[in-house]
Amino acid sequence: MRALSCVPPCLRGKCLLLLGCIAGLVPVLAAAEDTSGIPEIIVTTQRREENLQAVPVAVSAFDARALENRQITDNQDLQSVIPSLKMTNNIASPTNLSPSLRGSLQQDASIIVAESPFGMYVDDVYVGRLNGNNMALNDVERIEVLRGPQGTLYGRNTLAGAIKFITRTPGQDSSWFDAAVGLGNYEQNLVKASIGGALSDSWAGSISGLHSYKKGEFENVVTHEETDEQKNNAVRGKLRFTGIDNLDVVLSASFIESEHDSLQLVNATTPGVSDVHQFTSDDLVPTYGYYEVATPTNPAPRPPPIAGKPEGETKQTIASLSLSYDFDAFTLRSITGYVNTDDFFSTDFSGRGGITGASTADVDQWTQEFQVLGKAMNDRLNYLFGLYYLNEQGDQDFGWALGALGPAASTSQIDIDTDSYSVFGQVDYLITDALKATVGARWVRDEKQFDMAFQGLLPPVTPLVDGAQLKDEWSEFTPRFALDYTFEPFGEVDSLMAYVSAARGFKSGGYNGIAITNASVAKQSYGPEENWTYEGGMKLDALDRRVRLNMAYFWADIDDLTANATVGLSFPVDNVGDAEVHGLELDLTMAPTENLTVYWNAVFQHGSYGTLDPQAAPSQAVYKFQVHPRVPQVPSFAYTLGFDYGVPLDFGLSGTRFRIGMDWFNTDDYITSATNDFRAKEYDRLNGYLALDIDEHWSVRLDVKNIADSEEITSGSRKTTFARLPDGTIIAPPGGGGLGGFITMPPREWMLQVSYRM
Repeated sequence: MRALSCVPPCLRGKCLLLLGCIAGLVPVLAAAEDTSGIPEIIVTTQRREENLQAVPVAVSAFDARALENRQITDNQDLQSVIPSLKMTNNIASPTNLSPSLRGSLQQDASIIVAESPFGMYVDDVYVGRLNGNNMALNDVERIEVLRGPQGTLYGRNTLAGAIKFITRTPGQDSSWFDAAVGLGNYEQNLVKASIGGALSDSWAGSISGLHSYKKGEFENVVTHEETDEQKNNAVRGKLRFTGIDNLDVVLSASFIESEHDSLQLVNATTPGVSDVHQFTSDDLVPTYGYYEVATPTNPAPRPPPIAGKPEGETKQTIASLSLSYDFDAFTLRSITGYVNTDDFFSTDFSGRGGITGASTADVDQWTQEFQVLGKAMNDRLNYLFGLYYLNEQGDQDFGWALGALGPAASTSQIDIDTDSYSVFGQVDYLITDALKATVGARWVRDEKQFDMAFQGLLPPVTPLVDGAQLKDEWSEFTPRFALDYTFEPFGEVDSLMAYVSAARGFKSGGYNGIAITNASVAKQSYGPEENWTYEGGMKLDALDRRVRLNMAYFWADIDDLTANATVGLSFPVDNVGDAEVHGLELDLTMAPTENLTVYWNAVFQHGSYGTLDPQAAPSQAVYKFQVHPRVPQVPSFAYTLGFDYGVPLDFGLSGTRFRIGMDWFNTDDYITSATNDFRAKEYDRLNGYLALDIDEHWSVRLDVKNIADSEEITSGSRKTTFARLPDGTIIAPPGGGGLGGFITMPPREWMLQVSYRM
């Protein structure tokens, strides 16, 4: 028990149970016959190809088969395999996620000024906006999730990490064709296909496409319409030229479109709960359907819902040109990227018909990166130096109305123009054959222009704002230092690497894009959020690579934490102070036999605010609910435990195999917002699959998400003193409680697929 002294007492039972299950496999592993072991994974975490086990960074990687078995079909599904990652639904649009990693988060995903705490990259092209960050995955070869600041090699908005999506690239020596069709409940249907290979001695190409549909899973009991309907269409094409020695050119373009309803927001009352009390899932008394209306258990009258089904559409285009030329002494790379995001949504923000909103946004982003990388000093020194430029221009029109209070309405127009410049470099040097030192740094300069204007008339609620034209700029220095040591194999240990590091990252400063009052805009910007993280870890392969254990202990010191809050009809955003988050992350994979793989990914962590600025409006909201507030989206303990099992079958066909797998995700309770007003309780989710590989080409597969059909609450918020009548009277909730809204886990979903691979 002494070994678990750092674990909260309430979690020790879980830990002992899980450790007991894992320990039970040790004799099996020790006695197992030789197998091929757990395969090596090649990653590009440090912008060059390396073995995952040799990279001194906390990183998880998933190839195409792992993504299929874990049923990762969009970005949000990643949180079920990365316990320290949260991708929270935004009520405005299911394609806009509010991300959080190691305590750094962004809650305003649908506003174009919102900056992410971790960078998202598609084939090394940075995708800056959170609008459209939950699109369906199309022809993805591998996903790498980097945890901890990546400010040196990746730059702005990577203070918590980075997520890299690597799509399949055709070549002279690789060709493929695969296709799949699927049907499931809620009228789900799926069609996808991909083909790639050589076109000539110099050219190769590929094209892929995807269509998916799912009807609504929830019913609006007022209109009897089904909500949460989603339809996705995607296409990607690549063209590769290798006809000149040492030159590699890849041109890529993709387009994806998502038509969707706004997410289900179930309104609730919190009877008997005071305005300054933090409430949990147990305090909520759900009201009927999508809108809050009178029910037998909640007879209080409500404003009628405003007609119309909240829905939206998101379109995203990504294009890139990558050139690489190998000189004798070094390699020169150029990566040119273009991203356009067109996002529309309409929603009922209150869930009760009292307020409706709609938004249209269009953002264009251009990036250019140059890299010089190579080796020197008899290959003892690896270096990478680069230049980077980003330009982003966008506009967003947003309108809202207090329908239940009369004709009052307001619209706002946002225009943004951002330029970012950076120069960076990293050097790795082998001090000895086993000890390596890494030193890197990046200098970044962000220049932002923000124009905002309000139109409308809301004299009972807020004064009219004529507009704001603001400019600001920031410079940041983001170094990284690391030492790693590779041990000689010993005993049953095949490889062992240990490392320590210190790295700095930042999230860019900006402006309040959801302001509706002069006070909210405040005619000034908020500054960058900064993070120094100190980390120590190890990466171990043992027992003929039948066991792989990667561990990382981190301590994140976050300064100028950016937070937002709801304060009456104001939505302030500001730097509120500092916070600390520390924890232990574990990735354990075991292959006791050639047919069985067991894995356990877990995080033990704790986050707390330090000194908060009492003058910052979000800080006042935080203080209102907790004396010792917790950092949101940081559960004390979360894990995924799962297995994949496959056994050959003798049907007279080559490659016949039966496969089965399950993964069980569990998270402890956690705070959902910076104001600490809502705590989501512990919940579980169980996924699984059955598959039959008929031969080397044909497969039949049944996927099931949320097998237990759990109706757990995954996020929530408080809405008290939300609106005022013209005479100044506050609309109060019934029973003396507060009004709250929450989002639940999607119900059980299943899909039967037939696929062909060549």
